[in-house]
Amino acid sequence: MRFAEHPERRHVVGEMHLRRFPRLALPAQAIQFARLLDDEERRAEARALADSPAEWLVDDARHRESRWSDDVRMSWERHSEASTATLTLKGEAALPLLWTHPDDQERGRAIAWVETLPGRVIRATHVMLVADEAAAAPLVEQAEFRASHLVSCHVAGGARMWSDFRIHDDGYGRLVIAANGLEPGDLARCVQRLQELGNYRNMALLGLPVAQAGWAAIDVIERRLEDTARRLHGGEQRDDDMLADLSALTATRLALAGDCDFRLSATAAYAQIVADRLMELDAHPIAGFPSLPDFIGRRFHPAMRTCSAFSARLRLVGERMAQFTALLRTRIETHIENQNARLLVSMDRSARMQLRLQHLVEGLSAVAIGYYALGLLSYMLKAVEKVDHRFPATLALGVAAPVLPALMFVAMGRLRRRVISRDDKGAEKGA
Repeated sequence: MRFAEHPERRHVVGEMHLRRFPRLALPAQAIQFARLLDDEERRAEARALADSPAEWLVDDARHRESRWSDDVRMSWERHSEASTATLTLKGEAALPLLWTHPDDQERGRAIAWVETLPGRVIRATHVMLVADEAAAAPLVEQAEFRASHLVSCHVAGGARMWSDFRIHDDGYGRLVIAANGLEPGDLARCVQRLQELGNYRNMALLGLPVAQAGWAAIDVIERRLEDTARRLHGGEQRDDDMLADLSALTATRLALAGDCDFRLSATAAYAQIVADRLMELDAHPIAGFPSLPDFIGRRFHPAMRTCSAFSARLRLVGERMAQFTALLRTRIETHIENQNARLLVSMDRSARMQLRLQHLVEGLSAVAIGYYALGLLSYMLKAVEKVDHRFPATLALGVAAPVLPALMFVAMGRLRRRVISRDDKGAEKGA
C-alpha cells in the first residue's frame, strides 16, 4: 500500500462482516451452540479448533469457517463472553429431515465434534428449514412441541416459524422455519436474527438470578441504613462509632455492586439487542398461536424490568449512603469546629492572664532591681559621706528610693517593646 494504515483498521472493518449466516438450498438443517467460556476454557477452545479434523476455509481470531464435506459446513465466532458454533447441513447431508443425529454419517461426526467443544452451553438449537408450510407440517408434528407453549408467526416478510422454546430430551431447542418464497439471502438473515434473538435472550436472563439474589441483600442493607438514620437523629451513639458502622455498610454495598455490576450491565446490553432483533424480524401474529412479541413480552420483559429495578435500587442505596456519610461527616466537622472555637477562647483567656501576670512580674522585677540598685548606691554614698562629712548620704538615698524603681520600670518597658517590634518585623519578612 502507498499509505500508512491504522493498526486497528482491518479489525474494525472485519467486525462489520462477522455474524454471517450461510445461504442454504432448501431443505436444510442448522445446529447452533452458544457457549459461555472463562479464560481457561478459551484456551482449551483454541486448542480444539486448531486440532479440528475439518478443512478451514476462513481462519481468523474471531471468525472461522470450515468444511467437513461439500454439504456440511461449520462457522465459529467469538463474542465478548461467549462463542457460537453453527453447523449447516444441506443437500444429501440434510436428509432425512429427522430430529435425531445419526452417528454413521458425516454430519453425525461433525455434530459429535461440535458438541464436545469447551464451554458451558447456554443455548443449543436444532433448526429445520423447508420451502413452505406444507413441508413444515410433518416436522412440526415430529418435533413434539407442547401445544400450550407453541409459538408461531410470520417473520421477515412472509416466512413462518414454529417453536415452543423448550429444552427437549436430547438437550436441544427445536425450531422449524418455512421460507414461503423468501429469497435465500433474506431467509439467511431471518434465521440469523431468530438465533441471535434466542442467544441474547438467554444471556440476558442470566442477570435475573443475580438480581433476585441481590434483592434480599439490599433489603438487609436498607434496614441497617434505616437503623443508622434513627441513631443519627436520636444521638444514641457516638459519631465515630456511627461513621465506622456506615463505612462497613458502604463496603458491603460496594462488594454487592462489584458482584452484580458486570452481569447486570451485560443484561441491559443483551436486552437491547433482543429488542432490536425483534423489531427487525417484524413479526405478524397468526390466529390461534402466540407470536414472538407475545412470548418475549410475557416473561422476558418483566425479567428485564426486575434487573433494571434492582440496578436502580442499588444505585439509590449508594446515593443514600453517600448522603448519610456526608451528613455525619458534616456533624463531626461541626463538633470539631466548636471544640476548636472553645479551645481558642480558652487559649485567649490564658494569654490575657499570662499578659497580666507578666506585667505584674515586670512591676515586681522593677521594684526588686531598684531595691538592689539602691543597696549598691547606698554603699557608694556612705563611702562619700565618710570622706566628706558634709555630704547627706541618707537624704540622697531617700531621693533615689522612688526614682530608681521608676527608671527600672521604664527601661524594662522600652526593652520589651523593642523585642516585640523585632519579632513583628521578622514575621513580616518571613511572610
